[in-house]
Amino acid sequence: MGFLELMLLAVGLSMDAFAVSVCKGLAMPKMNWKGALLVGLYFGGFQAAMPLFGYFLGSSFSLAIRAYSHSVAFILLAVIGANMIRSEER
Repeated sequence: MGFLELMLLAVGLSMDAFAVSVCKGLAMPKMNWKGALLVGLYFGGFQAAMPLFGYFLGSSFSLAIRAYSHSVAFILLAVIGANMIRSEER
């Protein structure tokens, strides 16, 4: 993964975290700094931990699934696509 792809991924993750934080802030009945800081720490912690967890998990299994990773990716994407098509028909 090059630098440009990494930066695009970082921007996408930060936009996701921003949108969720805005929605959570709008849903708060009354603004208080303790709640806002706690929500910010939770979102920031999870946004940092999930990519790290995925990296370490993926790098530990990469040698074991390298031979058939393309087939697994195809099957997962086919299932997701089929579910999207099925949900459009309803």
